[in-house]
Amino acid sequence: MEDFEESYRNAIEAGQRNLETQTLLSNWCFHAEFVRTPGRGLIEAQTGLPIGHMGVQCKHSKSNSMYCWLLEDAVYNFYQNNCKSCEKRVPVGFPNILSIVDPREREAENRRQEREEEKKVRKDKQAYRRQDRARLRSELSLEETFVLDLLDDLDQENIAGDDPRLEELAALAPETFTKNIVSHLMPAVLNERLPYSIPVAKALLRASLEPEERLSVAVCLVTNGEMSSEAIEVILSEPERLKHADLIQILDHFVFVALGPPPGIHFGDEETVSLDATPILSLFQKKNNEICLEVDSLIGEGSPEKIGAAVEIILAVNDDKLFFAHANSIFSKLMRRRTFLPRERRDSSVLYYLREAASRCLNLFPETADKIIQSFLADKDDTGRDEAYRIYTSVLSPYFQRKMQINEAQRLAFKRLLWAAVEHPDSGIDHAVQFFMQARDEFAELAANFFAELIGAAATLTEKYEQVDKETYLELADNMLSQVERSSKRSAISTLQKALVEWAAVGAKYKGNEGIEHFLELYRKLPENQTQMRGSMIVHFSKLLTGVESLTIILPDWYRALLDVDTLIRARAVQAWEDVPYSLEKHFPDLFLEAFSLLLKDPYVIVHQSVVHSLRRRSFPEKKRGLIKQGLWNLIFVYFKESNSEDFIVDCIETFLFLCLSDEGKQKDLLLEILLTLDGSALYHAVDRLHYNFRGVPGFAKVALKSIQDDYTRSISTDDCASAILSAPCEELLYCTEEILKAFDALQPFRKNDFVEALLYAAALGKAGNHEAVSACFKKMLASISVEKRNEQWRVAVALVALASEIEHAIGSGDPFDLLIERWGNLLADLETV
Repeated sequence: MEDFEESYRNAIEAGQRNLETQTLLSNWCFHAEFVRTPGRGLIEAQTGLPIGHMGVQCKHSKSNSMYCWLLEDAVYNFYQNNCKSCEKRVPVGFPNILSIVDPREREAENRRQEREEEKKVRKDKQAYRRQDRARLRSELSLEETFVLDLLDDLDQENIAGDDPRLEELAALAPETFTKNIVSHLMPAVLNERLPYSIPVAKALLRASLEPEERLSVAVCLVTNGEMSSEAIEVILSEPERLKHADLIQILDHFVFVALGPPPGIHFGDEETVSLDATPILSLFQKKNNEICLEVDSLIGEGSPEKIGAAVEIILAVNDDKLFFAHANSIFSKLMRRRTFLPRERRDSSVLYYLREAASRCLNLFPETADKIIQSFLADKDDTGRDEAYRIYTSVLSPYFQRKMQINEAQRLAFKRLLWAAVEHPDSGIDHAVQFFMQARDEFAELAANFFAELIGAAATLTEKYEQVDKETYLELADNMLSQVERSSKRSAISTLQKALVEWAAVGAKYKGNEGIEHFLELYRKLPENQTQMRGSMIVHFSKLLTGVESLTIILPDWYRALLDVDTLIRARAVQAWEDVPYSLEKHFPDLFLEAFSLLLKDPYVIVHQSVVHSLRRRSFPEKKRGLIKQGLWNLIFVYFKESNSEDFIVDCIETFLFLCLSDEGKQKDLLLEILLTLDGSALYHAVDRLHYNFRGVPGFAKVALKSIQDDYTRSISTDDCASAILSAPCEELLYCTEEILKAFDALQPFRKNDFVEALLYAAALGKAGNHEAVSACFKKMLASISVEKRNEQWRVAVALVALASEIEHAIGSGDPFDLLIERWGNLLADLETV
């Protein structure tokens, strides 16, 4: 993972600081409690340090602190809002959180004093400027004083930078901006940063100025981010007058207007940046040599900021010669960034623009760029390799989900990525491997062009797959870690091989029947013992289907694969059914469907799993479902006898319910008995995937009640269990009263976070008409809640539920309930005040 070492160090440092802060907090007050968000990360599990988001709470305070990555931030927040004026603090020992709070309090006071001093200085300067304008009035005409009047209004801190009044005055009465006024205003524009500097500069552009003065004002506007068309026009009309320092500043702003901020920099901004490359292109045309020299100077510097600035200029100018001149520098800075840019992280804007420039170079000069990339790959640097594959991928990624115009850059990038993926097939985060993990139709033409290479690369992976077990390991043969590593490598190689064959299938389909015939011809030529490669090709037979004609071509080989002597081949042939187009299901002959259904009686588990998985993904022709009904029913009861097949039983039941269920009463009863025996993930999936099929069926509420108490379900989500319980009929819930009460009691010791679940059980008991039980349960909960200020709202809410159940029970039994209604009103009033 990129930047992992620094992230690891930061996490360890945060954990150590949090551990120290915990001690300080425990010494501060007996009532202060350390709290944190649930879950533990790998680093925390290894080190035992408190790493995560955490905060502070106290029983005497209704408001907790915010949760922070550093506990000291949460402590300071809680101190400011609660402890500072608390009279119930019970000190424990020293040192305490004052060692954190006091320095921050002093810093806050220093900042406040600095702000006050700055404010006083600004006010003094404003007063001096007003006096200066007052003295000047006696030397000016009445019309000229109009400008000073406006300056008095604009000379305040909260004035908007786009205030139009001075600019409007310059447009309507330019004669008011005399030499005296201009002489008074120019220092405010050129030498000072005053509240009215920008409005003054905009107004002066409309006044009668000397060419040098007009250019200076325009430069001031642009360098302050005011990209007005008038200022840009003035600059571009006489670029030869620009000083070198002004040119550099203007260049920076013109580049920003052409490129905009990098992704993530403007996150959360409501206004989008409108891009315009015209100013920078015009400036480059007129100041070509100076800009090129500036780029040469910047890109040769070691500073990341200057390198980034140079690359931004190259991208904004978008000149082929400039890209070609600096291609080697761009690739070297990027692929050797561990040396040149060691402190730049993955979200760095410098790296973003370098990658954009490298991608542009590859598109413009494919062969030259490829030679440069390959020369730097000789360094055997992992970061450089990652950047190289990112560059190759970038010339393909922009064409996602639309037809791609293939040129030399795309062909070269595809080939490089293909063999890079084959070279490191077990590198799951590799850009090359990731690119080939999913075949996409928009690359069909490219896949067709490289059909032979794709099949060859997939075949090469067969050798790598077989080589995994032949490798010599330093660990013992029965070492668990070695076995896991070998299994992981085999899985990665197998997954990539299937993906490459899928790409080949997409390419073959693109060529039509000729491509399909070619694909099948290669399949037939594979040796019988090449089961890995044969299986990878068979599983994508359905990806070749375009119509009835293509189905006729493929069926003979597919049928033989269903009856193959090798277990893996049969399993892969069944998996191919998942991607059959719906429109072609009815065209499959009976002989093929019968062979398919026979595999439900296959002696091997892998085949059964493949059949069920395929039927879950693609339905069987409705008129032929009788072929699979008995086979699926038998599988349910065969695997029911095996203790380690519970998840597969749920798959079988789901498939049977969807495709074959007819006798709803008897068959569903038998299936419910099986579901009630499940635990863990199987029980969770049973409720998650089957509660709609069993809605209203007596007995399923018990399955949901068992699941909602299961640790596995509670670690993920109980939403489906709640839905199944609440949708059950009243009679069913009445039949499940004992299980509901047991689930309620399982919540003990009661916590505020479990209140919603307790309401679920109350709703279920209330729906069953057992209001007396609801009242008893919530009275028990109320008795267990400690009488503390932070629990007041929770106690009132629990009391309301208990009282509501008493009222319902009284109404049902015909008992008087006037006093209960009065208590209800009192509790509602209490709820509004806590």
